[in-house]
Amino acid sequence: MVAPPKQARSIATEQKMLAAAEELLQNGDPQHVTVENVVRLSGSTVGSFYARFGNIEGLFEALHKRYLDSIFESKIIDAMSQSIEQPDLKSGLRYGYKAILEFGYEKRKLLAYFITHPSDDALMIRRVAVDSMLNNLKAHRSEVAHKDLKRASENATRLVYTAFIGVIFLDPSDFVGRKTSLSSLIDTYTQMTYLYLTNE
Repeated sequence: MVAPPKQARSIATEQKMLAAAEELLQNGDPQHVTVENVVRLSGSTVGSFYARFGNIEGLFEALHKRYLDSIFESKIIDAMSQSIEQPDLKSGLRYGYKAILEFGYEKRKLLAYFITHPSDDALMIRRVAVDSMLNNLKAHRSEVAHKDLKRASENATRLVYTAFIGVIFLDPSDFVGRKTSLSSLIDTYTQMTYLYLTNE
């Protein structure tokens, strides 16, 4: 990928093209993200596109960075910290689940692309999630039945990840053929994780 732009106008042009690419992903599939479509939707020029990204692969690299930034700038990281401060384990779990699942549902089509195109960053994010869950369990240790908190945090994080994948690829209202709200899914997965952690 080419060097990032430094001038304000150049940065704005790049952001317009990235926003256009993100919109194309959300409304279709990766095949719709072409130089022509990005340029048309963003009101830019082909020359501007190649000056900023080099090629379509460079655009997807920039989109990937945008995706990572959106995770770390979202409420998720703050929610992980706040969940530790909740008065009990179930409240802590629900606090984290709510932020994660609402983010997943809001960004579902964009996230679907990145989940089906994994990278080393995805592994890093999962490690952060496991560490956050571990800190939550340490903060509420008296309620956790499992002696191995690291193993318990890994398994609890798998439940979180399952829920996350679920809301990205399946609308809650279509869940197992029954009308279901996002709030109901948050409650369900919170309860499942809580029962796992409080029973050996």
